Amino acid sequence: MSQAEVCICAAVVASDGQIIRCHRHADGLRALEARGLQPARSEGSQGFITSRNRYVTRKFGLELQKAAGIPSVYVGGYCGTERLMSEDLY
Repeated sequence: MSQAEVCICAAVVASDGQIIRCHRHADGLRALEARGLQPARSEGSQGFITSRNRYVTRKFGLELQKAAGIPSVYVGGYCGTERLMSEDLY
């Protein structure tokens, strides 16, 4: 039996396509800057890495968490109604 796919960490995408894993998205943006990279300017440039080592957008990340029955750790529930925030994970 396979386990549900869930988000395990935040990630950001550089303009050259590199994916940087991070605790919070802001940390990833600082890591890009420290490496002399620019963030991608697309809608899906901030997202999450899943338990299946796959990059997903914030919107799809929220869908995965809800489908797996994982509540937000944030006191008031999920921070966003349309997209997952790193604050929802830890």
